[in-house]
Amino acid sequence: MCQRHLTIARLRAWPWAVSAVTGLVVLLLAAVPALLVPVARGYQAVCAEYPPLAQLTNHLPPLPLALLLILAALALGNGARAGTVQLISTLRFNRTLRRQAAPLPLRLSAAGAALGLSNRLTYLEHALPAAFCYGLLRPQVAVTAGLLDRLDDEALAAVLAHERQHLRRRDPARYLAIHVLTAAAFMFPLAPALRQRLEARIELGADRAALAVAPRGALATALLAMLATPPMRVPGAAALTATEARIAQLAGRPVLPTIPAPAWVASLALAAIIAVATIDLAASADLVKMVCALCPDLP
Repeated sequence: MCQRHLTIARLRAWPWAVSAVTGLVVLLLAAVPALLVPVARGYQAVCAEYPPLAQLTNHLPPLPLALLLILAALALGNGARAGTVQLISTLRFNRTLRRQAAPLPLRLSAAGAALGLSNRLTYLEHALPAAFCYGLLRPQVAVTAGLLDRLDDEALAAVLAHERQHLRRRDPARYLAIHVLTAAAFMFPLAPALRQRLEARIELGADRAALAVAPRGALATALLAMLATPPMRVPGAAALTATEARIAQLAGRPVLPTIPAPAWVASLALAAIIAVATIDLAASADLVKMVCALCPDLP
């Protein structure tokens, strides 16, 4: 097996490994609740400074609350980390595109003007055929020389209409948000599958917008021209994704990527483990004394 296939296999196995480890850690904390005491005491100290937070213990004792706080901190921490890294990458990517922008060819300028994109186009003198929407606050549509040379006027209009839909819906920002939420839900194998499905829905919606101004054949020509383009790896840029779903829609049988049953089973199993552990920590008679000792004094 080649190195690339090994890397892909490892990436696909990663969510399952994380889910299994998370489940084992939750079971360990439920079996040895003393490990949660430092977190509960830390929360008690915070409640002393901010009394409104103590109201949570009216509904959930400190130890199960400590478990949920640990899981929430892991989710928020990973989401914040991924969001920060990808936001920096996106801003650098956008800045590079602006530096590389060349004057618009007359043909591209005219096609953009016909679709109301006169001031929202970026032309890149790259041989690789590509078109994508980029930019978070004021999205732009980038088109490369390699793509422009391969498309006739109808196919070019289809590409620009597709990217115009991404621009109107601010899809670069939506893609970035989806990436962050997926990172926050890293414990659940369901998260990557849901992200793929959401991204496919966005792409299919942009294709339907393109079909409103161009024939199917033109959109199919544009899609084929960009199949050689590597997938856009920078969140915050809406580009060629969900290829199989897009081809199926052009063939008249729209279908979204399926969510594997094992992803549902593993995610629900982890949620069940967390719920059972939380209930067990809250209801165990052996923990009453420990819980009461940690309860903040409420008026």
